Amino acid sequence: MFEIGSYVSYRAEGVCVICDIREERFGALGETAKYYILSPLSDEKSTVFVPMNNDALMALMRPLLSAEEILGLVSELRYERLDWIEESRLRNLKFREILSLGDRKQLIVLVNTVAEHNELLLSLGKKVGSTDENALYRAKTMLFEEFSMTTDLRFSDEILPLLRGERSLSAKEPAVI
Repeated sequence: MFEIGSYVSYRAEGVCVICDIREERFGALGETAKYYILSPLSDEKSTVFVPMNNDALMALMRPLLSAEEILGLVSELRYERLDWIEESRLRNLKFREILSLGDRKQLIVLVNTVAEHNELLLSLGKKVGSTDENALYRAKTMLFEEFSMTTDLRFSDEILPLLRGERSLSAKEPAVI
């Protein structure tokens, strides 16, 4: 169980602070249920309600990782890649699915896959697709937002060197509200 004031990662919303835990009733016939009330750091005007009785949605609310946990995850996934989907429309759908779930493991694999593919294209003198570049940017930004809360990461450009084992991490205490 999370506490009010805790930081969590939730889907594509990214890092959120738990503002409240309370009972709510949505809709005319809706049952009253207990909810975590989240405020995404990237959009202070947004509020996310996560029903505590919905195991699927609760599973998407994850505590932030420590520097040690991040390094372990990065090491574990360093050589993992997605199967490249040649059809750009289908590839874009897959990337959007990964980005919408915000799962850090899938995001790491996405970054590794697209960065490697883009480097191959550039080495062959070919252009990188804007859809692939946008997915890479969003995934790196999402990882940076989460990882920078508990580590010394200062810029999203540090994500790729981190994933390649070219950058280390130091822990920092997350801000307390």
